[in-house]
Amino acid sequence: MEFKWKAPEFKYYYKERSWYWTAGIFFGALFLIALYQKSMIIAIFWIITGVTVMMWAKRLPKTIEFKITDDGVHFGKIKFFPYEELTGFAIKKDNQEAGELILKTDSKINPVVKINMFMKDEDAIRDILKNFTDEVEYEESFFDIISDKIGF
Repeated sequence: MEFKWKAPEFKYYYKERSWYWTAGIFFGALFLIALYQKSMIIAIFWIITGVTVMMWAKRLPKTIEFKITDDGVHFGKIKFFPYEELTGFAIKKDNQEAGELILKTDSKINPVVKINMFMKDEDAIRDILKNFTDEVEYEESFFDIISDKIGF
């Protein structure tokens, strides 16, 4: 049993010039606060973090082939999650056409993995995964809500 689809590796939010100005002012303020407190290490940290966030914000997603097989869930050639590492899955509908397959893992570092999917594939994906793991409720974390609001 196998199901494949191609989708962007992450949700991309277009950011206007004002988004970058706001982020620059935010990280600049954190930098100045750290300097005021005479904490050079924290000041350098905020500069590096600000530059990293700006670079990630400009990055466009690659198209990846996702595959669900009898062994587990494949992220192209990047990552593989065997069913033994999964504690459940959920499907979140973003709109009529797109959604997310959410895999809950037993990992302490990355317990939730989100995969973009098309809602037309929802039943096929659910039918395969139910053979290997349970469908669970997923509540968005505070970080999920904030990142959607700020477009990151």
